[in-house]
Amino acid sequence: MANKMEEKYFWQEDLDDDHILLGLSHAGQKEVGTVSFIDFYDDIQDVQVGDPLVSVEGSKAVTELEAPINGKVIKANLDLADNPEKINSHDHQDNWIVELAK
Repeated sequence: MANKMEEKYFWQEDLDDDHILLGLSHAGQKEVGTVSFIDFYDDIQDVQVGDPLVSVEGSKAVTELEAPINGKVIKANLDLADNPEKINSHDHQDNWIVELAK
């Protein structure tokens, strides 16, 4: 299981029995501040708890977010790379980071 710090950084939403969306939680947004840059790691496919998932540069901190659950990255929200401010949205349609297969 992810450590408490990583758990607080993410919200998760079950899409179906096999897929889940992960995004930056309100607590995570507050911790890093207004996000100005997001770096997706190109070579990530299968992740285990604690593996680096994405790096987020905010007004308060640069934070490497680690996977809070095991899974296979199916899709990344690459729109965030061009529009990092969307990660601070409260709308899960905009601020999701990755879709994982469990």
